[in-house]
Amino acid sequence: MSETEKKIIEAAIRVFVRYGARKTTMADIASEASVSRQTLYAAFGGKDDIIRASIRFITTVNLNAVRKRLPDCTSLAEQLDVYFAETIVKSFALLQSSSDAADLVAGHNEAGRAEIAASHRQHTDLVGSLLVPYTREIGQTGQSPADLARFIVAVVMGFKTEAKSMDELDQLLISLKIAVLLAAGQKTH
Repeated sequence: MSETEKKIIEAAIRVFVRYGARKTTMADIASEASVSRQTLYAAFGGKDDIIRASIRFITTVNLNAVRKRLPDCTSLAEQLDVYFAETIVKSFALLQSSSDAADLVAGHNEAGRAEIAASHRQHTDLVGSLLVPYTREIGQTGQSPADLARFIVAVVMGFKTEAKSMDELDQLLISLKIAVLLAAGQKTH
């Protein structure tokens, strides 16, 4: 990704948060990025391309932040805390500052929804890799690490819209973490 493309994506994210994807125009993004509309269209063919690129960018940044912190973790509990902090908590905070959070969570349109689904698969793969060492214990619940990972990602993504405050989100994440630790045969305290 070129520096110009990165600048445009970061500007687009700010504008999407401010106005919602539906109300954001290409002119809004060009203005926020301090580039001409011609430069914007040359880098990204249209708003759908920018929406997809923005979702990919956020996914990559957040999951890379998780991967960077995982080597310092000594337990599944710590790994889950890192995953939650770098993904769901950050996303929740961003959505709380948005004028149209529902539009952002929904992906705005089919292109955005498809990219969100791809993002969720990447999240599931990462969470599943954290659970692999506990395959035997998780298997005793009738699940596989992949099954439990899909469940975790589906649940936490729902938390972004269901939680009404950061305190409520924290409580929901604690409950989910306890359930996952129990399924993995780990201590919860």
